[in-house]
Amino acid sequence: MRLWVLGGFLLIVSSAVAQDTTPPQWVAPDGTYRLNPDNVSVTLTARRFLMSPLEAAFGTVEGNMVVIQGGAGANQLEVVLAAADLTANGPIVEGLLAGEDFLNAEAHPQITFRAEGFEVSNLPVNFAGNLTMAGVTHPITLESMLQGYEHDLPTDEVHLIFVVEGELDRRDWGMVRYRRLVANTVRIRIEAGFVRVLGTD
Repeated sequence: MRLWVLGGFLLIVSSAVAQDTTPPQWVAPDGTYRLNPDNVSVTLTARRFLMSPLEAAFGTVEGNMVVIQGGAGANQLEVVLAAADLTANGPIVEGLLAGEDFLNAEAHPQITFRAEGFEVSNLPVNFAGNLTMAGVTHPITLESMLQGYEHDLPTDEVHLIFVVEGELDRRDWGMVRYRRLVANTVRIRIEAGFVRVLGTD
């Protein structure tokens, strides 16, 4: 038997009967979840003066999440990016973003987001936490929606798929130059799959 949640709908599938049901709220099973490196994308977009929008994507992403049912205050999320491992609108833009005026990847090779006190369910989730980049830590809230859930009962393997979005003002992290090349408001989008580590429920 397998359990699936897609777009907020819980599907119970067996060899004999399939049922669709929409519970008032569904909460993810307890455990420690690792980010699946083969199922993650992190992109940044921003407007640019008289040019096509900035689009940047990070290649190296790691993360983990701790879920405790009924203990939302103890739930934790951490996502770490390699600041220098990014692609953007060409090598000049990539060098600018990784350079001292923006991410300063040589001095600060990691970008880290940490959040706690959230609940993982089929309802929209706000990840309120701290984002550290270019050596500066500042609070930020990202809106998340669970897009997929699979629980393989025979193996007890659990998969969670999220889409996380939000906006930041780059000036809060000390990035104040080149406003014509990169607007102050930067939009973040994360698509991430997490897999529960067996034996952590």
